[in-house]
Amino acid sequence: MTPAPQKHAGAGKKPLSRSLRLYQRIAVVFVGITFLLLIAVLYLSVSRATIKITANPKIVSVTAVADVVPTPTQDGQIAGAVVGKRVEQSKSFTLPSEGAQAVEAKATGTVTLINESGAPQQLIATTRLLSKEGILFRLDKSVTVVANGQVDATVHADQTGKNGEIGASRFTIPGLNTTLQQKIYAVSVNPMVGGVQYVRSLTEQDVKDAVASLTDDILAGAKADLEVGIDRAQFDGQTYLTNVVSQTTDVPVGTATGTFTLKMAVDISGAYYNNELVRTYAETLLKKRLTEGYEMTETNLDGMKVTVGSIDTKTSSARISVYLDGNSRISLDSATLNKDRFVGRAPNEVVTLLKSSDAIKDVSVSFTPFWLKRVPTLKDHIKIVIE
Repeated sequence: MTPAPQKHAGAGKKPLSRSLRLYQRIAVVFVGITFLLLIAVLYLSVSRATIKITANPKIVSVTAVADVVPTPTQDGQIAGAVVGKRVEQSKSFTLPSEGAQAVEAKATGTVTLINESGAPQQLIATTRLLSKEGILFRLDKSVTVVANGQVDATVHADQTGKNGEIGASRFTIPGLNTTLQQKIYAVSVNPMVGGVQYVRSLTEQDVKDAVASLTDDILAGAKADLEVGIDRAQFDGQTYLTNVVSQTTDVPVGTATGTFTLKMAVDISGAYYNNELVRTYAETLLKKRLTEGYEMTETNLDGMKVTVGSIDTKTSSARISVYLDGNSRISLDSATLNKDRFVGRAPNEVVTLLKSSDAIKDVSVSFTPFWLKRVPTLKDHIKIVIE
């Protein structure tokens, strides 16, 4: 038999053409490039940097001037009401004991004379008033107490010394008959003082202090009268101006004394306005005082102070000053925080760059993923947080 022919390995396969081998290489390269691009895209999509900033707060303040007028017609005017009155009042003052010599004197104070009868009662100066403690006092001046009425009057102890320094009490009037004593009497709320006086020379400072004290008393007493007819629901803010027209003392400066009486005439004026309007006006001007690249973080509304510069009751207008302050800090739109400054930088470079600004106290930089060494080149992958 004729033997069968043998088959050699690789027989029947045609070798790849040169063009096919070229295409194969191109495909491999393309896949590789595609893979690398995919890796790059994934890297760029997940790479992020967070820059946390601790800002240095900066105080910003403003003193805004506004005019309170009945009908505002321009910027800087606020609707309000302005009123005024003149008050005349007198008050007795006791000199402090420092550097003075103690001398017995007659205690003095104020009583309210009450008439519960149906006829007026005249009481002359030196009329006796006997306290429930048995201490005798006398009226300084003549007074008439109207029927079913009352009037305040000044009295002084009949004898010198501390015995006359009694507290609140009820007084009978011994000079009246027994029946009238039940209907006409006196009471005191405040204690009698001055049984012992400390005598020294009256000084200009004593008078100055007394003027300030009496002015405060006059203002406190005038506020209720000034507010009559003012819509306090609408005009819930107020400020006052006092002007001393005249002042006299019964004892000249330089005279040795323990007490003196001051008489004053004071013009009291009040300006009433809407607090919310004033706050809004001041806040608007405060924000205009911000440094470029800063933002307000807190406005100290509780610390707002309103003072009056001038009041003209004839034109029913007043000029007020409003002080307002608050805290500000660097804002995200500041040129200092422009993201272009950080792209591609190492963390230490970012920290050094930002800490050079007075507006920034501290800086920290973190990355995602954590092994990144530089800030991404895509700005929207950079997050800035201000704390």
